[in-house]
Amino acid sequence: MADLTVKYFNSGMTGAPQISNNWGDLVTMLDACLVNGFALKAIDTLTCVDGVATATISAGHAYRSEQVVEIAGVDQPAYNGQFRVIATTATTFTFAVTGTPVSPATSATSLSAKVAPLGWEKAFAGTNKAAYRSKNPASPQNLLLIDNSLKTPNYTTSWAKWANVGIVEDLADIDTIVGAQAPFDPNNPTQNWKQVEANQWGWHKWYHARQGGYDTYSDGGAGNRNWVLIGDDRLFFLFLTNAPGYNWFGCNSYCFGDITSFKPADNYATVLCADDIYGSNSHYISYPGQFNGYGLTQSLEFTGKVLLRSHTQLGNPVRFGLTSLNTNNSSQVCGRGPMPFPNGPDYSLWLLPTYVREESGHMRGLMPGMLWMPQYLPYSDQTIVDNVVGQAGKKFLLVRTQYSSETEGAQIAFDITGPWR
Repeated sequence: MADLTVKYFNSGMTGAPQISNNWGDLVTMLDACLVNGFALKAIDTLTCVDGVATATISAGHAYRSEQVVEIAGVDQPAYNGQFRVIATTATTFTFAVTGTPVSPATSATSLSAKVAPLGWEKAFAGTNKAAYRSKNPASPQNLLLIDNSLKTPNYTTSWAKWANVGIVEDLADIDTIVGAQAPFDPNNPTQNWKQVEANQWGWHKWYHARQGGYDTYSDGGAGNRNWVLIGDDRLFFLFLTNAPGYNWFGCNSYCFGDITSFKPADNYATVLCADDIYGSNSHYISYPGQFNGYGLTQSLEFTGKVLLRSHTQLGNPVRFGLTSLNTNNSSQVCGRGPMPFPNGPDYSLWLLPTYVREESGHMRGLMPGMLWMPQYLPYSDQTIVDNVVGQAGKKFLLVRTQYSSETEGAQIAFDITGPWR
């Protein structure tokens, strides 16, 4: 049976939640993609021929080939559940079902479809705050804590907007952390969540509205930001611009979730990638994207990337970097060479495993779903490719992201077929 744990979403999809220049927009988007789904539509008719179901929505649907949709309300159980879309027209979409259910399908209430979420839970909530965790019993179920609320005191709505983000082992409520957390400074334990000095509102941040300069500079203007989210039920990656479209440079690259650890029963192999910016007026960033640490794209760059604890399972968080096959004997940027594209001997795109290395040098595990690209920007943003050498039956989403001052200076590949583990 095909894997349906891996899903991807973007801001251009019909009915997708939009992130703009408002506090709380990031939480709204994560609610939809992680927990609730979006683009709920009533199905007019649902039929099946030779194991392929055709759903008709005469007013037009919201779904794309390769998306996972969730069907509900059908009397015949074979039609209900999650399915990967095979093909679409303006008013229909198809998906495979098992068995030979009655056709047309019937319903005691109504037939519906929506874009299926990743299947996480929102364990705690507050005003523009949330804590999300995996429901997979194999996960240690550490939480992503996110505060996308207006920063107080002395902050205005015309300045940069972001979410303070961190990994927490548990919570008593949305404002009370229990157990380990990352990032964490034992000499300043509330640094990531509360204002502990003038012009400081947090430490690890996911931005969605800013221009160059300090956080107290302009917010990048009104309008919807471009975003892409790819994940499974234990890990997701988020690409997000700071201004409408790709104005003021390109996407930041962020992530949260469980890696595939080399250590058995590893309860702290949960990772977070964010912008590492402590003080509003102490860190001047000349570009609004990830000029500081380059997110997920630069090998063995540790800025803004934390594991909840080291492989010892003890102590405070540790930083991590990413690495892969090194064909140039130096630090590399994913999707920026140095290999030619296509590679001459096999005339192919190369996609390589991405490894997670603790700053101490220990290799902790693999980054599921993320493939390192040693070639130079081989395809346009969000191209889907298949027939990759050594990856039979797999499709990959190639996402361009900011590197230094270049809008689309790097590119990462993600397996959208699954499973990742």
